[in-house]
Amino acid sequence: MTLVFTRHPDAKRYELRPRGSAAVHVLRGAPDGRPLPQGYKPRFTLAADRAGASPLAVIARTGGGRLVVLTPDHEQLAELRLPPRKKRWRPAYEILLPDGTVLRGREGTVPSLLLCLVLLPLTLLYLVALALSDSPAGAATAPLRTAWKRPGMPLGRAALTESARGRFRVGGDGLDHRVAYAQAVAKYGER
Repeated sequence: MTLVFTRHPDAKRYELRPRGSAAVHVLRGAPDGRPLPQGYKPRFTLAADRAGASPLAVIARTGGGRLVVLTPDHEQLAELRLPPRKKRWRPAYEILLPDGTVLRGREGTVPSLLLCLVLLPLTLLYLVALALSDSPAGAATAPLRTAWKRPGMPLGRAALTESARGRFRVGGDGLDHRVAYAQAVAKYGER
């Protein structure tokens, strides 16, 4: 499954567009008529409709400052750990599942970094061509991606990957799609 995170001109409206299925709407706060338990501060609601009448999951911040993904019935699906805001070199994201499994993702996998080094001379030529032309300079980005894998399996299959264009792909490792939705929202909406 591939997710595309889309921001609309309205700052309060976001969408996740899974390929081959209906869009998932991202709303700020908790769903109407479903207050969260004591100690949880609602951040986002993932819903199947724009009004939020049929929520899929709620992303909330706990008293300790952690982000948790809850079902509409307030059962915990996962805990999301974001890197510190000032961390620049290969920030690490973590997804803690209820069964104790930890998925870690670092921006820039080894193959993508090697590809970046191989393409660096071509990129420099491209930047020189941009300087000589009237094209906008913000169009060039590094070809990096992020892969969330189980610890101890650096060459194993990733449970969740994100491309440089912001597309998330869920592998067949049994990761709940709502957790993938929540990771996309936390990465781009929470910061």
